[in-house]
Amino acid sequence: MNENSNIKLFLKYLVPSMLSTVFVSVYVITDTMMIGHGVGEDGLVALNIILPLFSLMYAIGYLFGVGGSVLMAVAKGQQDDKKADGIFTTSFIIAAAAAVMFTLIGSIFLEPLAVLLGADNDSMKLTLEYGRIMMATAFIYVFAPFFQSFVRNDNAPGRAMAAAVTGSLLNVVLDYIFIFILHMGMTGAIAATFIGNAVNVIITGSYFLTGKCTLRFKKKLYKAGYIGSIVKNGASSFLTELCNAIVVFVYNHSILLNIGTDGIVIYSIISNTLIVVNAVMNGVAVAVQPLISYNVGKGCKDKVKTFKNIGLVTDLIFSVCMMAFIMILTKMCIYAFVSPSAKILNEGIPAVRTYFSGIIFMCVNVYIGSYFQATVRPKQSFLIGILRSLVFTVVLAFLMPALFGGNAVWIAAPATEVLTFIVTVILLIRFDLRRSLSENSGNI
Repeated sequence: MNENSNIKLFLKYLVPSMLSTVFVSVYVITDTMMIGHGVGEDGLVALNIILPLFSLMYAIGYLFGVGGSVLMAVAKGQQDDKKADGIFTTSFIIAAAAAVMFTLIGSIFLEPLAVLLGADNDSMKLTLEYGRIMMATAFIYVFAPFFQSFVRNDNAPGRAMAAAVTGSLLNVVLDYIFIFILHMGMTGAIAATFIGNAVNVIITGSYFLTGKCTLRFKKKLYKAGYIGSIVKNGASSFLTELCNAIVVFVYNHSILLNIGTDGIVIYSIISNTLIVVNAVMNGVAVAVQPLISYNVGKGCKDKVKTFKNIGLVTDLIFSVCMMAFIMILTKMCIYAFVSPSAKILNEGIPAVRTYFSGIIFMCVNVYIGSYFQATVRPKQSFLIGILRSLVFTVVLAFLMPALFGGNAVWIAAPATEVLTFIVTVILLIRFDLRRSLSENSGNI
């Protein structure tokens, strides 16, 4: 296969994967914009408080969806369909069990969870109004990313794209109808999100009933022995998605402590802009992952390296474009979510620019973490994820304001990415692809 053929194959996955990830982020962004303009700043604060639980549900879906689908793709490359079916079956069962447990725990303990996440007397009512419906429908938010991952890895990226785009567009329309026409407030926002995700799940889930699907759900192929490998290999995607929840939680508390509620409004704008940034970066990683994993299974070292390089260059180009857009059109980004006061605007512009000054480093960290995952190197992938989402973030979010004043909290994000980047480069230099290809058959 020549270079042009490799690029064409990459583009075959890139276009639908990018559309899928970007449009999936649209319904979250739409909720924020509609709530900010239709409910007000109080609704925006409530949404930002409950957002970590939403991210956690998606993270669970990615844990078993990506963790299982990567191993499934490797098994397909090894021409072992029975193993592929067993991995799919096992992933589905444990994802379903996790969704049920999440709903039960979240529904029973929602109010104390809201308090833990930062809700107070002023924001509790709207937080619970949104959260109760969200927690009751957790199954949908777990299986939206789960089905997307397996459908894409089963050579049907167009189906995954159609599901994501249809569900997201429906969510946009329903958000407007429920919030601005029917005046349903926070209930309308979460109802639109639920319906959009449900349509996504129906479209991707129905794929497994078609003749094009090469995977089969067979209870007798369930193997508890697969669970460890699935969880281990999906841990990086879990952390990447959970990173949103952890970062929002940590920053909410640091911002409330050092800046106040105006800072939460600014951070809500930042965190929702970050969803789009992450969607673009993850779109490239998601596109190249099936190609890398399949060729790892076949033992094709040269093709793995080729697809890795194509994906990395593409991701870097997108990251430079996004950084330029945010730096130049910062005011437009703020007005997209709220009708800001003079204080929010004056403080928000430098905060947004500072926070996103590390986009290029973020790009490399996210992409290489996904690359390690696709080549079944979960330890390296997990280390990158844990440094970004927990270690450096938690320390710097509280350390920077303590050393340099409250507004220094915005410096913590780019500083986290730079420190993680150093570790990422070291891991990449030490990574031995030939050893990886020889060991991967024993990792499933």
